[in-house]
Amino acid sequence: MFAMMQTLSTWSAPYGGETFLLLALLAIASYGLLLFYKPRLSETQLRRCIRLAALVALPLSFVAMEMGSNNIGIAVLSFVWCIVVGITCKNEITRRYTP
Repeated sequence: MFAMMQTLSTWSAPYGGETFLLLALLAIASYGLLLFYKPRLSETQLRRCIRLAALVALPLSFVAMEMGSNNIGIAVLSFVWCIVVGITCKNEITRRYTP
């Protein structure tokens, strides 16, 4: 287990290191929870998820880019997470309200 974590740390060093790994884990977990709960969420809550994803991703990517080119993976990860959450919520809203 320790060797696997060292390998992941070595791999993620150019993209932001341990922070990148933590944010990737949080992005995957939050997307999994969104997939699990999206049938139970109302349209307003889904729209709120889209806005919340943008409010989290934009400042996070800005801070990552200001910290230097070594953290570009964090900025890209936050943008991709925001886009995937937005598309997932939009598709669920469209699926519910199309005749």
